[in-house]
Amino acid sequence: MTRFINWLRWCLSSYAHPAVRHMLFFGFASGLPFPLVMGTLSIRLRLAGIDRTTIGMYSLVMLAYALKFLWSPLVDRVRLPGLGRLGQRRSWILLAQTGVVAGLLAMALTPLGTQRVVTMALLALFTAFCGSTQDVAIDAYRIESTDREFQAATVSSYLTGWYIAFFLGGAGSLLLSSGYGWVCAYLVMSAFMLVGPVTCFLVPEPVAIRERHVTADPTLVRETIARMRVLSLMLTLLATLVIGVALLLALPVHAPSVNSVSVSLDHHLLAYIGNHLHSSSARVIALSVGAILLFELAFLLLLLPLPPLRFLLEKLTASVVLPLNDVLRRLGWRTALPVLALVVAYRFNYTTMGVSANVFYVDMGYTRDQIALLSKSFGVGITMAGILAAGFLVRRIGALRSMLLALVMISAANLLYAAIATLPAHPPSQWWLAAGISLDNVANGIADVSFIAWMSSLTSKDYTATQYALLGTLWSLPSKSLASQWGRIVDAVGYPIFYVYTAVIALPAFVLILWLLRHRGMRSIGREEAPSRA
Repeated sequence: MTRFINWLRWCLSSYAHPAVRHMLFFGFASGLPFPLVMGTLSIRLRLAGIDRTTIGMYSLVMLAYALKFLWSPLVDRVRLPGLGRLGQRRSWILLAQTGVVAGLLAMALTPLGTQRVVTMALLALFTAFCGSTQDVAIDAYRIESTDREFQAATVSSYLTGWYIAFFLGGAGSLLLSSGYGWVCAYLVMSAFMLVGPVTCFLVPEPVAIRERHVTADPTLVRETIARMRVLSLMLTLLATLVIGVALLLALPVHAPSVNSVSVSLDHHLLAYIGNHLHSSSARVIALSVGAILLFELAFLLLLLPLPPLRFLLEKLTASVVLPLNDVLRRLGWRTALPVLALVVAYRFNYTTMGVSANVFYVDMGYTRDQIALLSKSFGVGITMAGILAAGFLVRRIGALRSMLLALVMISAANLLYAAIATLPAHPPSQWWLAAGISLDNVANGIADVSFIAWMSSLTSKDYTATQYALLGTLWSLPSKSLASQWGRIVDAVGYPIFYVYTAVIALPAFVLILWLLRHRGMRSIGREEAPSRA
């Protein structure tokens, strides 16, 4: 009994860390804008009589979250005038949160109608841009404010706050709007968003960022540019040639006729290329590609050394190239390639399954009340239980082993959904749905925490914001692109085979984790031994 109490006290001790507590409030501030610029807004637009096509176009504002890596170097390297006295991280967090509050206030006070659709879209895009910038800065703050052994706890705290805010911004704003109107709902959400700036003023700047030089070493930048010049020239010229050849081959030119079997394949190919080169379109393309090649050659060898372009190149190298080189240098190619492959592949199965879940519940015959009770209310609670459990798991067995456990559980949940789809009852018993949602959501909570903690451990505190934003884009864009095809797959093969497919696409990530577990440094990430005695 004493050993169990000591173990429980050790597990809970990480949540007493000040930085872990702070992330609960930063997570709340990060999660609140997300539903208000997409899910809740789409309902508001539809009730205002806006057509579905226009509402669908509003989903483009979420690109701000997918493409935040493009401006993450600014968050890493640019010191804000005036606000910069708060520190590199807190100043950017405060600026972004101020933008979110202003955006929500403007969305609250803008009346909806066909004449204000573009205005509302621009306000939503501005709010999403500020929200995604806030995420970049908060992610960097989270990584830099604690040591590696506390990363799982900070992620658990962050995600707990995020889900509370997501639920408040979704269900809470809908309840407010039904009783008091949309203006009141968005004004109240703007007031809740003030939790972020208050927290920002109360917390300290991370020690890592206070000790770091924001400006990159000029000697290192120049050496990197010198090493890159020949490689950049070769890749640029090769890419231009490939595009030119592809355009030539795409021209609708008739192939030569072959009247005799004695005509060789080489002669046939040469004749085919000759027909292309003698067409006027082909000559225009060839001349254009040649001119572009000459310009690229002159630009890379002659123009880049000019002072204005040299300055821009140095800034680009310091902001983007050095963070990428840092990852490869620390890990080495042999480890970096499977690590990056795992970042891409790890969320394939859950993302593909997750986007189909609500439609699957409806197609199985469950009512909206059943879906709301089991998926939205009960499901959110189960997810948060998984998030809290993951904080203990990662600290005890490490991030990679926790990711492996979550991957197995998610695949098992997918197979359970496949079994539910084959049941003759329509709808199947609610107990089946509750079992599937429980296993799925607990596994997803563990996967979220362990995956984020693992990716956080891959970043260097010299380039935290840039590297983490790049890793986030590396997993989200491929996963969401693959998930977008779920409807076609279900239409072609049905739900049972589809959910078997979502379980099978977890195999590459499963193999990569097993391979990386052989690497001692990877195996120990996030792990801390528990005390064995009183």
